[in-house]
Amino acid sequence: MDAIVGRRAELGELERAWNRARRGEPQLVALWGRRRVGKTYLLTHFADGKRTVYFTATRQDSEERQVARFAAAVGEQLGEDTADLMGGGFTDWEAALRFVLRISVDDPLLVVLDEVPRLLAGRPDFADLLSAVWEGRSSGSRILLALSGSAVSVMEQMLGPDGGLHRRPTIERRLDPFSFVDARAFQPQLPAADYVQAYAACGGYPLHLQRWQPELKPAANLRRLAFEPGGMLLRDAMDILSEDLDWRGGYERVLAALGSGVRRRSRIASRAQQRIDYTLDRLRRAGYVRATRPLGAASSADPLYEIADPYLAYWFAVLRDDADLVEGGQGEAVQQRVQGRWQSHLARVFEEAARDHAIRLVQAGELPAGTTVGRWWRDEVAEVDVLGLLDGQTRLLGEVKWREGGPTPRDLHALVGKVAYLPPAHPDLEQAFWTRSGGTSVDGRVRHYTAADMV
Repeated sequence: MDAIVGRRAELGELERAWNRARRGEPQLVALWGRRRVGKTYLLTHFADGKRTVYFTATRQDSEERQVARFAAAVGEQLGEDTADLMGGGFTDWEAALRFVLRISVDDPLLVVLDEVPRLLAGRPDFADLLSAVWEGRSSGSRILLALSGSAVSVMEQMLGPDGGLHRRPTIERRLDPFSFVDARAFQPQLPAADYVQAYAACGGYPLHLQRWQPELKPAANLRRLAFEPGGMLLRDAMDILSEDLDWRGGYERVLAALGSGVRRRSRIASRAQQRIDYTLDRLRRAGYVRATRPLGAASSADPLYEIADPYLAYWFAVLRDDADLVEGGQGEAVQQRVQGRWQSHLARVFEEAARDHAIRLVQAGELPAGTTVGRWWRDEVAEVDVLGLLDGQTRLLGEVKWREGGPTPRDLHALVGKVAYLPPAHPDLEQAFWTRSGGTSVDGRVRHYTAADMV
């Protein structure tokens, strides 16, 4: 199998668990995350060369049908001798689980149950059943049982304090889309500024990024992927979300409100025309939405909310309202009309990447250890894209602009003017600018970084 791109830490963790299982220490592993983040790729890569049963549950099937499909998978993947041991198959999930535990006593076995939340339709107490069987029957087995699921909230409920699998797995790992830096591995040769645009549209989803063609300009790639009928970026958002969210809860309306640019809780509720406390909290816990406060503000300060995933933010801000027109063949006209929305979204993604870059500068020792980095704003007064605080003082003051060239004297003057609103200036206060291109320089206390530096 080809070398894996990304997820090396997770793969190493799984391999160490497999070695423990081979020594007679049974391992229960839970991996979950929304669709397209690479769970299946990771697990199939991990399974290569191992004695494995890989089973993917189907939607809305009865326990009888799921168990029959699992029995067929066991027979096909482990061979005739194992099929003979099964006899006529399994009566229920308890019998199936006991069987795989029994046949792993002498020979190590990897069992992957993919999309586990789908099993709850036919067996609502599946997590409790698995927990009981595992506690009573797994001792002495050389098995690694991996549970995977795209329904993030359901998986986390199963693993939470009131869930049937609470504290049962030896490994619990949520896989989120790749970060701006880590996703670079999927397009290593793409010019830096083009990569920023690819990431802003595709997010950290491997399949999206792999469909981006380096030989094409960003506008041409967007036309292929987002502004043609059936384009992957046009359709994939609803597939990702529908696995996890019940639209009857108003999740789409809340995300659409955020995509339209509203950030405060009261305005989100007004735009969505519903109560949003539970909905917004669930979106936040599942990683779809993040709440941000000005750096240094008290935890009681009212946060701003935004869609955390660049691809989903792109879909709700740029594509959603015109998806029907694109599917009807008017994608070229729509792409021209939404240029302003695309540039605004692109600037926000670039700004977030700049803050991440500043954090990495601290980690690399290029900025003082102990410097915390974030955003800062005071409504209708001032806003700072990148603020670094050290010992309660302003150590770094940064501006981010998606444009060619470095900072101008006017930029420097405007940024210095914001110091009056911030915590006291540190004696070694530095200014920093991030732009699309224009060369990298450190001139006195003014730093200049480009997209090339950031990736």
